Amino acid sequence: MSKSRNHRIAVCVLGSRLAAIHLADFEDMDWNTDVVQTGVGRYSAKERELAVEEAQQWAKAEGITYVE
Repeated sequence: MSKSRNHRIAVCVLGSRLAAIHLADFEDMDWNTDVVQTGVGRYSAKERELAVEEAQQWAKAEGITYVE
């Protein structure tokens, strides 16, 4: 398994919807960022606050930083 660092959870556009996304930087990719996992919900732009709530709760549960 590749070494990783800088784990964080954010809200990003995934297709045409918003989603909570776990991101990290990977050594085998010259420390570039890739998606580790996506959250369960998909939200419209009007539902952004729901996406943020999911991301913040996920980050807290995993002990990972939430970033805007």
